[in-house]
Amino acid sequence: MALSIVNNPTAIGAQGGVNNVNNALAKTIKSLSTGLRINTAADDASGLAVSEKLRGQISGLGKAATNAQDAISMLQTAEGAMGSMTSMVQRIRELAVQAGDPAYTTNDRAMLQLEVDQLKDEIDRVSNSAEFNTKKLLNGDAAAIWSASSDDIEAIVKGAPAEGNYKLTYDVDPGQNSVYKSNIMRLGEGQMSYDINTNGTSITKFDNIQGMLRGSDVTVTVKGTAATTASAVLTGATGNMSAAFTAAGFQGASAAVTGNNSYTIEIEAVGSKTAANTAAQIKFRVMNTKTGEISEWQTATVGANGGIIGGSSSATFRNLVGITNSVFAGSATATFNAAATWEDGDRMLVSVGGARASSSGAATIQIGSTGATMHITANATNPESPTKHTIYTAQMDEAGNVYYGSMEITLEKGKVVSGTASIDILGTGDVASKYTKLSQLEQFTNNDGRMVLSNTQEITIYAGNGKTAKVTLEGSDTIADLEDKLSSAIIEQLGMGAANDNPNATNVNRNLVKYVETPTGGDHAVQGTFVIQTAVLGEDSNLTFVGDEAVLTALGVTQIQEAADSALNVRVNDAHNGQFIGEDTITDGRLRNVIQGVDVNIAPESAADVNFVDGKMVFTDKAGSQVNYLHIKDNATKAAVGANEGQIIDISIGRLDTVGMGIEGVNVATFDGAQKALSKLDMALEQISAARAVAGAQMNRLEYTINNLNTTRENMVSAESRIRDLDIAQASSDLASQQVLLQSATAMLAQANQIPSYAAQLLQ
Repeated sequence: MALSIVNNPTAIGAQGGVNNVNNALAKTIKSLSTGLRINTAADDASGLAVSEKLRGQISGLGKAATNAQDAISMLQTAEGAMGSMTSMVQRIRELAVQAGDPAYTTNDRAMLQLEVDQLKDEIDRVSNSAEFNTKKLLNGDAAAIWSASSDDIEAIVKGAPAEGNYKLTYDVDPGQNSVYKSNIMRLGEGQMSYDINTNGTSITKFDNIQGMLRGSDVTVTVKGTAATTASAVLTGATGNMSAAFTAAGFQGASAAVTGNNSYTIEIEAVGSKTAANTAAQIKFRVMNTKTGEISEWQTATVGANGGIIGGSSSATFRNLVGITNSVFAGSATATFNAAATWEDGDRMLVSVGGARASSSGAATIQIGSTGATMHITANATNPESPTKHTIYTAQMDEAGNVYYGSMEITLEKGKVVSGTASIDILGTGDVASKYTKLSQLEQFTNNDGRMVLSNTQEITIYAGNGKTAKVTLEGSDTIADLEDKLSSAIIEQLGMGAANDNPNATNVNRNLVKYVETPTGGDHAVQGTFVIQTAVLGEDSNLTFVGDEAVLTALGVTQIQEAADSALNVRVNDAHNGQFIGEDTITDGRLRNVIQGVDVNIAPESAADVNFVDGKMVFTDKAGSQVNYLHIKDNATKAAVGANEGQIIDISIGRLDTVGMGIEGVNVATFDGAQKALSKLDMALEQISAARAVAGAQMNRLEYTINNLNTTRENMVSAESRIRDLDIAQASSDLASQQVLLQSATAMLAQANQIPSYAAQLLQ
């Protein structure tokens, strides 16, 4: 090579060497600084691509392990709640067995039922409140969200569902409802009551029946349009006294006697009248039918012509107990049949009614078909409504005994309606009427003579649908009041009446609780009993009555018709395209395993018409099939437990409340109810245990999943390390070599830079 001053190829070559060594040294220093072999794609393009994919897997596996751990925590929370539910169901089962103790009374079992109700409420509360990070776990929402077109159907979420819109078409072969009957209600010793048919009069109520002749029929006539003259009528007699009666001699036959002077005369022969047209002695007493006052016994002489000697003039016969006139006409008028004869002690009872003026706004109440009358007013001028009047009566039995009694009659304010109200006086042992008070019934007086309703009592009604009603009983309640209270409890509190869209709803609901006064040929018609039922089919119609043992014994409610399940024929189609999904015939009202992940409760009575015919509820299949729609949205709880798509675990838990487990109607208040509850509780325990087993298995699975994720991640980290991490030993060796080379190259560059100076020396 020529020696040159302008160009120095040797220096240029040395400079290139320095640059190369310097670049290599820079890369080595950077690698040693980061610990990575590949810092940029230029370091190793294919290696970087593989490394980044591995890094994605590694980070995904780490997060998947965290997800799995959170899933375990969620399942632990749910399983803990289910554990408390298991304990509560076990306790309910224990109480059901305890209810079989023969020493227990109904009240004792009622106390057990109180705890059962609290436990059921707590199960429902736990189901609705158990959550993890605000996510509900046990009410089914963590698996599916649903809505229905009608309250007649209800979805029971069991797990992850097949979401969609479903059309449910069904009809029913109706079963029957439960029917209950009470004891025959009879009046107790010394009690009096009545039965009444108002027959269109303005009379609305009779009350406070006292002292009346048991078994007598009393006809009450309300008149308001025509005048009635005063009258005297024989209402009872013994011996020959009936032949001796004439109306003419009583002052009631005179228009001068006003309605205020209506009265009855009890007459008894003193000695015998052995021949016609002879004188005789009598004694008598008078009752004012308005005030109830009864005079002392008076004596009188019957003349040969049958007239009362001195009848109209003697003070003996005037102004008795408020009667302003004489009760007998004078001796000139024959009060008795002069030709009649009688024996000592023969008796008669005469009812004398005063005259009244014609008035469209007035009313006459007449006790007995020929009894005493009293003028009363019942029109718009009355100061209060309803208007009450006390009527005093006198009645004679076949033996000649006279019974003095009274009653209160209530009339509505306003125009008086003409008509006849018949009233039957009831006494000891008679079948009660709807007007009879509970305190008057023999059933409500125990063997010790204590009236069990002397204090207010409460009975509880448990229904098969899981609802509860309270009914308060008081001694002053009438049979009609009890009928209304029971009916209201069934319809309003238990919701077991006929639906409003039923054209027969009014007829059905007013006959759910029926006190039988007049048997009409129905299957359950026994006079004096309550017939109690609901408009619901199957076991949901079961009723359990709980309360004081003495009250329940008095009522004596017993089941006379057992509930029978209905057969529902159900078909399920896709609501949009009509595709057939499945069908089944069910007898317990729950459609199972047709829609994935969801059971459906269907009320059988929604497909049946009900009417009250001939004393009983009659259920028939509705014309045409019933159609309802169910919308289901998948809301399943899933955990991503892998780094890639589809690597998930479904941890959805179904609905675990009393309805979901089928124990909402469990009742231990009766021996039979407690026995039936055992099998339902066993099934509920199996359901909870199965859910807990699944949760436990998933927790174990997730533990293994976490271990596997960690192992996989460890291996992938190793693989990625081999690709991307720097071999420090080799890099250190390279660094030392490159440092030496750089020193050497730098020295040589310095030498090369000296070559032009050698040329300059030649010029010297």
